[in-house]
Amino acid sequence: MRPDLQAVADRIQRSWEAGRICSLAGRGLRARVVRAGRLLDAGVLPADEAERIATEAENVAPGFALLPLPPGGLHD
Repeated sequence: MRPDLQAVADRIQRSWEAGRICSLAGRGLRARVVRAGRLLDAGVLPADEAERIATEAENVAPGFALLPLPPGGLHD
């Protein structure tokens, strides 16, 4: 994956690890950037489109500034 796309994925990951965004939303947004990078590497997606996808994901991340859920899970 190109370094600029990796940097976006890393920033999104740091956001959820720091508790600034919900980890569920953050993981999905990071996965979208990683997938765009893989598609770019495979020649399926043009560079400008991969960059647009990464920028959108990073811009959406603060919009998903939902408070993180408490650690641990509850079982029914």
